Amino acid sequence: MGSAFFRSIVRLSREVLGFSDIGIFSLDGNLISDQNNISKNREIYENLKTTTRSKHDWAKTIIVLIRPYIPYAIDFPHGYGIYSAHYKQYPNGRKSAQILESFIGDEGFRVSFDSAIPVKAVAFCAGLGRYGKNSLIYTKEYGSFITIHTVVTDAIFDYDDYSLGEVSDCGECNICIDSCPTKAIRSDGSLSKGRCLREHMQSKNIVPLEMRKLMDKCILGCDICQIVCPKNSDRYKEAVLPSDEEVKAFDIDNIISANDESNNSLEFIGSIIGANYAKREQVLSTAAIIAGNMKEMRFFPKLIKLLNDVNPSVRVHAAWALHEIDKKSADDELKYAVSKEVDEGVRHEMESLLA
Repeated sequence: MGSAFFRSIVRLSREVLGFSDIGIFSLDGNLISDQNNISKNREIYENLKTTTRSKHDWAKTIIVLIRPYIPYAIDFPHGYGIYSAHYKQYPNGRKSAQILESFIGDEGFRVSFDSAIPVKAVAFCAGLGRYGKNSLIYTKEYGSFITIHTVVTDAIFDYDDYSLGEVSDCGECNICIDSCPTKAIRSDGSLSKGRCLREHMQSKNIVPLEMRKLMDKCILGCDICQIVCPKNSDRYKEAVLPSDEEVKAFDIDNIISANDESNNSLEFIGSIIGANYAKREQVLSTAAIIAGNMKEMRFFPKLIKLLNDVNPSVRVHAAWALHEIDKKSADDELKYAVSKEVDEGVRHEMESLLA
């Protein structure tokens, strides 16, 4: 494929769509690596090719796009859930990547915007960043405060052989490992997903007891490992709070009133972070946990109403929150709730709280 077409892709990506870096990865390329890194590099490289071709057998090239963002500070006003800027910025990058997808498709090539392939592996293999011990990709200029997007196509460009350096340059630094509240980051740079708070914030399942207090006031995302990372120190100095209007969308008191007909808080949250992350049961469950962590009686009447919610996950987290706020007052409500509870798991936890 001519270099003029690739230059037009780069120009569109950087000057119009807001991507800071763009790389290409050939699915027919060759890997050259020094002996010290060959094993790990080969594993990442081959897994990326196999995964992509299993989804798109016609694919020849992956275009990877990096879009930086300014992180949010964590000193949100009292009474509001904390959320990561990543979740607002990702939909913006996704829309931009889809514009590039249309541009390539209009030139007659097969193309697919695909977020399901290993985007971090593409960024590494394309030479745009390295892994941190927290399993995130770090670029030299923006650290890990980036979103990564990929476009798969059958267009073929001019490629060099891939010479990959070290997977990570973290060395002996373990700050992220030591700072993770749930010890989800392993020493080998892998992540124990079952222990990562972010995984539980969007789960439809009941959040394990030991994780609930550790969630503190975070409603979506946990940036602790990124905030403490020395590679992110300069970027985090630019951290800001969201606009007042957006902060107010995460008013915990308002969210746990979501059953009220006049309440459109979930719809507004979806407009900020995307409907995918604003599913009613997940947001209500997490908000109930935060209310329990705040231990304020003003939440009590609304949490009692959530004991009758249609979703078992919401009911069980509301019961836990009531118990955290005022055990004695909660017992009376839970005795009645458990007598009519039909879900065995919810009933079991309510009985445990009463015991």
